[in-house]
Amino acid sequence: MLFDLTKNNINEYIHPSSGYVLVEFYSPTCRSCQSLITILEDISDEYYGTLKVYKINSADETDLADKYDVFSLPTTILFKDTTPVKEITGLHSYDDMIGWLDL
Repeated sequence: MLFDLTKNNINEYIHPSSGYVLVEFYSPTCRSCQSLITILEDISDEYYGTLKVYKINSADETDLADKYDVFSLPTTILFKDTTPVKEITGLHSYDDMIGWLDL
């Protein structure tokens, strides 16, 4: 199960020495988002120690969604330390996500 980040705790998990962090912006009512969470859980297991994977409920955390210009769901952002380095929207397969990550 992926941990939810909020505006109150995001700096504990995405900070200057956090390395690679993958974050999915989702909504609990979005079916594609729920499917992607399952895929990201598998990616989290596969890349344990190399990549941290979290999720952000964009309905509850509108300030974070605005900060990272999230306009459609699901949106997945790869951070390197505190810098967003890649972004992808929509539901993608496990293989497509692994290829996109290119870690």
